[in-house]
Amino acid sequence: MTARDEFLIAGSGVVITFQPAIDDEVVAGILSMEEGRFVGGQWTPGRRMNGDQDHQGRQMHLPGGAYGIQKVRLYRYK
Repeated sequence: MTARDEFLIAGSGVVITFQPAIDDEVVAGILSMEEGRFVGGQWTPGRRMNGDQDHQGRQMHLPGGAYGIQKVRLYRYK
């Protein structure tokens, strides 16, 4: 976690869905998602993902066959 509701996720061949830690009828959705990499210890954003890549804000996917890093920002709603 890099900030509240912001995560860096690295790997290959994973699909991740999100939910709030406290079950109070609130749903978590993806506010933004971007590919990127670290250059000199600093996050360098790459391609900004859209609804096709985050399944309309429901999940993030790192394809198999290659490693990747994505920064995901979440929001909550009822």
